[in-house]
Amino acid sequence: MQTDLNPQEHIRGRGASHNPPNRFNPIIVERDNDSLEPGPAPATQFFTDTSRTILAYNESPDIPFRYSLNPYRGCEHGCVYCYARPTHEYYGLSLGLDFETKIFVKMNAPALLKERLLYGNWVPQVVAMSSVTDPYQPVERKLEITRKCLQVFAELKNPVAIVTKNKLVTRDLDLLIHLSR
Repeated sequence: MQTDLNPQEHIRGRGASHNPPNRFNPIIVERDNDSLEPGPAPATQFFTDTSRTILAYNESPDIPFRYSLNPYRGCEHGCVYCYARPTHEYYGLSLGLDFETKIFVKMNAPALLKERLLYGNWVPQVVAMSSVTDPYQPVERKLEITRKCLQVFAELKNPVAIVTKNKLVTRDLDLLIHLSR
């Protein structure tokens, strides 16, 4: 039996001969010192979300908006009452700590948003940001994905509604004032 396999050799009895890197490559970000929870906490991992669209369509008559934008999947705030927790189970992850510590980041959200809003059939209307996760998670301080999306909304004069529990929203007052006009 051979123990040192050449990576170029085919392994008998297997369909794959190597392990390619996972498409969800981690993004290394240090924990925010302004976190809501004191003391040691599980490390948060960030992964690139490669979504090809950014606006989610909603048909429910109970919800007052048709489109929503979520720059992140999962939420580091970790509110126990969050109704979005089960969405992580679609990715084979838990609705518990995985929802709070394995965050998928849509780095291309601003470009996808601009592309969609410039598409010929788009009618300006309120887009809810964020209906499933907080757009102002601690990592937003460094990545600024939400801010860049707000810049797109402001540039293209499209209304937006934001739900957040983080004071970081005040960082974007300049854009929010511009949008309110």
